[in-house]
Amino acid sequence: MEHIAEFGGIVTGFNITAQCIDLICGKELIKIDKHSRDIILKKTVFEKEGLSRNLIADNAQIIIYDFCTLYVFSQKDYALVGKWQLGTDLSSDICAIAADENTVYCSIRNGKIITLDRQSHSTKEFRISGSSMWAIKIYDEFLVCGTVDGKLLLLNKTTLSIEKTLVLSKKNIRSFYIDGEALYAASQDGKLFKINLTAFEIGAARKNAHKKMFDCIGVHEDTVITASYPCSEVSFWSKETLENQRTISVSLRLSGCAHIENDFLYIASHNILGIDRINLNEVRAKKLGFL
Repeated sequence: MEHIAEFGGIVTGFNITAQCIDLICGKELIKIDKHSRDIILKKTVFEKEGLSRNLIADNAQIIIYDFCTLYVFSQKDYALVGKWQLGTDLSSDICAIAADENTVYCSIRNGKIITLDRQSHSTKEFRISGSSMWAIKIYDEFLVCGTVDGKLLLLNKTTLSIEKTLVLSKKNIRSFYIDGEALYAASQDGKLFKINLTAFEIGAARKNAHKKMFDCIGVHEDTVITASYPCSEVSFWSKETLENQRTISVSLRLSGCAHIENDFLYIASHNILGIDRINLNEVRAKKLGFL
């Protein structure tokens, strides 16, 4: 594993583009050149340090949630576009966010979603479920949500009404990744699922994927990649059958975030003061016996 960026603190969220990496570290938003690794832009945007912040981004804006507060910053210069207090305490904090061209969708603890119109900045509140939703993502004209009580919900993105419900487990579906018409989901009871989104049914499942909590990071070629931060391991699974292809030990701690970009897995965790990356082609070559 290669250490590509050192910031003297824990990176709680980051986004990768063709040229740059935008990240949160302590009180600061930082933009680095992905190739030279030089700092392009750095700005203090928070009053205090915090470990609960995360971000998503597009070409125009960076969207961050921090406990009960939603922030939107300009991608170009990190100017604050707006700040919204969506909750007040641990019963109403933000669990996850997703965004399309027009709307930011904020999952609020105990089963609500608050939407923010990206033009007018008006908000609307919807009661969705009796259970919190710690993972939400856009899928075509739908919003997919994973619930703490083990369900996957397919919502109409316009009305936010539930179109379909799929019971996967009795435990939290806290992480999933969408790859075309397939969704790969991680359950807190250690199960890994492949879901056919067209039929909205289970296509494959694997028990004991990891011994502790894990995330579905993404897909590289014909492989699904998962990471368990408390287990300090990254695993590789067949996209079709979910057969385990390889598990490697990686120094991680507690929790973290990761993204796949081209042939690299970029990863941050509580024991990494910056961002590390794994060359996925080298992992594949070692599995095949070429290295």
